[in-house]
Amino acid sequence: MVVHPAPPADVPGFVEAYRQVLLSLVNVCDGLREAEWELPTDCPGWSVRDHVAHVVHVEDYLSGSAQPVVEETIEVGTPEHVRNDLGVWMEQGLRSRAALSPEQLLAELRSLVEIRTADLYAPDLELESTVRSIRDQEARFVDLVRLRLCDIWTHEQDIREAVGRPGSLGGDGAAQWTAMVLDAVPRVVLRRVAPEPGTVVIVESTGPVTGRAGVRVDVDEAGEPVAHELFTGHSAAEEEDDVPVTESDSGVGSSPTTTIAMSTHALARRTAGRTPTGQTAYHVSGDEELARRVLDALTLTR
Repeated sequence: MVVHPAPPADVPGFVEAYRQVLLSLVNVCDGLREAEWELPTDCPGWSVRDHVAHVVHVEDYLSGSAQPVVEETIEVGTPEHVRNDLGVWMEQGLRSRAALSPEQLLAELRSLVEIRTADLYAPDLELESTVRSIRDQEARFVDLVRLRLCDIWTHEQDIREAVGRPGSLGGDGAAQWTAMVLDAVPRVVLRRVAPEPGTVVIVESTGPVTGRAGVRVDVDEAGEPVAHELFTGHSAAEEEDDVPVTESDSGVGSSPTTTIAMSTHALARRTAGRTPTGQTAYHVSGDEELARRVLDALTLTR
């Protein structure tokens, strides 16, 4: 799997990417009209304002805020979009800022850009360093920041979709999301779709972020299905082996190959669960029913 432009790979790259996705969120919200803050989004149950309050809450928490949300004092009830304990925690966080005006929320977000960036410029920070995570947990720096890049960027896209301001589709947030999706393709196809042995599935992002991932489903010696990842790029020999053979190439017995291609935007909205497969623009070469099943299964968030 190769993604271009590539997502960050070292501490300085991750820190700068983190700063940029936060600033991009600030920029898209700067100048929104009052009514736009209350627009519903494709994220179930949340308005534009809720997305900003959520990001502010999480970043404030990660900064080690001296004023954490007191969960027992915020009643969430049983809204349909809150499905688990993490959902309750997130809902409590955004509701804790219900009294703030949009201007105050945006001001807090701006200040958090500087606070979080300063936190991550610690001279001894490494990719494997343990850092504060959500809900009294800890995580590796690299894991936390990858998740934050994906989360913040996805919420920015939710806001852009709601207010009709497309953009930010070629930067580090988009690259990190695309890499995460393509990395998940082999296990999603194997576990959630479970096609017949010999099936090859390829998923392509056609741009602005480009990349592709593929999997060939086989069986092991015990007869259990296994996934062989394609396009690993480890060596020239492996790259040659990675190219799937289609029925038209060699006739009977060849692996049936289904390729699913779509834009970065379409891939992101589908895999974030924001757009159903039936409303997603994509191109299929091969088995269209299998392609639909793959896209239905390739949902990585709530």
